[in-house]
Amino acid sequence: MMRKLLANEAAFDPLLLSFRVRADGIMVGMNSFLLLVCFMLTPLQNTLAAVLLVGVPTWLLSLVLLRHYAGTLTTRLFMASSFMVFTGLIIHQTGGDIEAHFSAFGLIGVLLYYRDWRTILMATVVIYLHHLILGYAQSRGVPLYVFDENHFWLLFGIHVAYFLPFVGMMGYLAIWLRREGYEGQRVIVLAQHIIQGNLTEDEGADNLDSMADLPLIAAVHTMKDRLLELLRVMPVAAAVIRIEAETDQAVSTNHAWEKTLGKLADRTRPFGQQPIWRNSTDWGMLLQRLHQAPTGSLDKVEMTLSNAAGLPVLCEVSLVLHHGIKPMMAILTLEDISLRRKTENTMRRLAYRDMLTDLPNRASLQIALHSALADWENQGIPFAVVVIDLDGFKPINDTYGHDAGDQVLQAIGARLQHTDRLSDLASRLGGDEFAIVLRGCAAHAATGVAQRALDRMALPIWLKKQNLHVKVGASAGVAHITDSEATTEALLKNADRALYAAKAAGKGQVALFTAALMETPS
Repeated sequence: MMRKLLANEAAFDPLLLSFRVRADGIMVGMNSFLLLVCFMLTPLQNTLAAVLLVGVPTWLLSLVLLRHYAGTLTTRLFMASSFMVFTGLIIHQTGGDIEAHFSAFGLIGVLLYYRDWRTILMATVVIYLHHLILGYAQSRGVPLYVFDENHFWLLFGIHVAYFLPFVGMMGYLAIWLRREGYEGQRVIVLAQHIIQGNLTEDEGADNLDSMADLPLIAAVHTMKDRLLELLRVMPVAAAVIRIEAETDQAVSTNHAWEKTLGKLADRTRPFGQQPIWRNSTDWGMLLQRLHQAPTGSLDKVEMTLSNAAGLPVLCEVSLVLHHGIKPMMAILTLEDISLRRKTENTMRRLAYRDMLTDLPNRASLQIALHSALADWENQGIPFAVVVIDLDGFKPINDTYGHDAGDQVLQAIGARLQHTDRLSDLASRLGGDEFAIVLRGCAAHAATGVAQRALDRMALPIWLKKQNLHVKVGASAGVAHITDSEATTEALLKNADRALYAAKAAGKGQVALFTAALMETPS
């Protein structure tokens, strides 16, 4: 029974270490106070020698133990003993009048400071030995003043009988106060971990059987588990980062983070040096922007990070800074938008590109025309639009099939993509009709560009599936901006009129729109 009780008490020693280190300091303070009281009482019974021989060495030894062995069981047992030594010394200095009450006071002090029944037992043994040895010496005529009468054995027996229930109560209370003291300490530590974002640290000490009925610790653990579960089920990747000077560290990450970027192999590594950052200055840049943000947060900053395999992951990063705790904490969330961006690009291609030839489509042509017209109206930059229609395309479709026709259109589209200048835009209007917008181009230069395009288009085209060459021709109509009141619709219509004139003149030609073609049907 005693062995189990001692083992159970020893299990609490490391758990209450910080609490008992502080208690050692308090006890030394109390010893200092009691030593001062002893010096003040010396005139009553002329006890200066007793104070110097007993009180001062006891006080000095308590200082040594506090400095070198704070928190150990040996120090606690000595502090309990020293408390009772001072108690006995004061009883002696007051002639034995306050013996019972002051002994009780000493035990209560030991109980409150240490919450350890072993110190209660040690204090009891010391005070009993004090009363037994020095009280017997008093009964033999030595002026030690332990009891206020000389009936030693009767007084000692009464004292033991009187004091034992009180000692038992103190020991019982020490066990329960010890548990409550530990519970309070652990709650504070756990709360600090939660405040600092450290939700995953293993608190193995709390797994002892003796901790099962500590409700505050259980409640804090439940709260921590709920926070962990909430962090785990968040659909976006999240990390809790402790912000300190040049040593920012991620203290918690969730499942979505590990799925997106992989686990952080070394949490002690500064967060800005984690392999997720493709640029070593990215994290510092985010923090700088965060500190400058009036709201203390950043929302959806687009960045390219690296996953566990070192592959790029396009993410939207959000960051919230919490100033109210020390050290500061930040919560970083990110969303992998690679698939979304790919889908957006695909939708954009579907909306603005021709899927067969990969040329810009009619919608892109309209945007380019409106932009060119705005530059003409605002800055006087001229432009022209060329409309091209293939000659001889239908016979290829009829003879070799639509697959061959598609190959021809793809070849023509590839040739049109290589226009003379990067500022020009070639597009497919539909069927076998194409258009080119020529920015910053004079009328004669526009016809030259159109003719070179026709020359490229007239080159033989290899049909791989049919294993043969075919040739198609093309005609082009050019409309050059000349009127500040012109519209994109009028320009396209004028280019169509010029195209019609080119075909009427024998095909394979380029015609420039002039006022004489105004009445020509388009």
